[in-house]
Parts: sequence; structure tokens; C-alpha cells
Amino acid sequence: MTIVVKQAIYEHDVVALTDTVARAESVGTWPAGTIGTVIGDYGEHKLIDIANRRGETVDMPVVTVEKLELVSRHR
Repeated sequence: MTIVVKQAIYEHDVVALTDTVARAESVGTWPAGTIGTVIGDYGEHKLIDIANRRGETVDMPVVTVEKLELVSRHR
């Protein structure tokens, strides 16, 4: 039996989506691998800031932690 332990994800951490995230009001459908920054922590749900290359926010979906992978921890 293999046990997988996910790291805790907190505000200001950089994350990658591990599954497609779609919202009716979103700018688009964000594929797995999209990078964002956690700007709101609601327990099992995180508010993610997805920005373009100029650093401008293009979407802020709320995503369950199961669909997130920690890329870098804010210290």
C-alpha cells in the first residue's frame, strides 16, 4: 500500500493546477500546469490569483486543494 502525503498549502504559496479548472464567469478554462499564487485560504478551498506575463490578474478561481500542487512555499 502506498500512502501519498500532500504538503499543506497556505496564503502566498505558488501552486500549479493539477486538473482543469473551469468557471462560468472565468476568463477561460485553465489547464493542468497553470501557475498561480494563493491569495485566500478557506480551508480545503484556496483563492488563486492567475496572472499574465505582465503580472496583471486575469482570473481568481476558488480551487479545492485536491486540484493543487505546491510549487514553492512563501517564507
